[in-house]
Amino acid sequence: MNIRQFKPDDAESCFRLRSNAFIQKFHHELSPQDIAFAVNAYMPNDYIRMAKEMPFFIVEHSDKIIGFFNLKQKDTTTAELQQIYIALDTLGKGIGSACIEYVEQWLSSNWKDVCTLIVETIIPQYNSEFYKKVGFEPIGDTFCEFLGHKIKALRLAKNLSC
Repeated sequence: MNIRQFKPDDAESCFRLRSNAFIQKFHHELSPQDIAFAVNAYMPNDYIRMAKEMPFFIVEHSDKIIGFFNLKQKDTTTAELQQIYIALDTLGKGIGSACIEYVEQWLSSNWKDVCTLIVETIIPQYNSEFYKKVGFEPIGDTFCEFLGHKIKALRLAKNLSC
């Protein structure tokens, strides 16, 4: 497995990975309308724009993109894991955990004052166990907005060694 910086040619793969997750896995927790808004919120050009605005990483295995994640600095001591998506056929193989480990190492080298990493999930029944396994704790309910459509979400936080 290799983690590298996003390149504009990666945008289509990111779009497909994220869309597949919503369509194939998240339908148990979200309504069809929620899924439609979430999928359509980020088109390939949006990934290119995001990569210009924040750290954006691609996960590869055997020259195939199997995941991506990006970060946003909320303030001097808090960063947000904005997105993390792993190819459905590779779930349960430690890739997500390796990505979180990479994020923590990247933060300690690049945003040294960040002591808290937060993440919001609109599919807490599906994602909570993973986030808890890698050290996140629920801190409250919130909403994520996709194209003006609000979806209830769970915010989790992980204290980092600072």
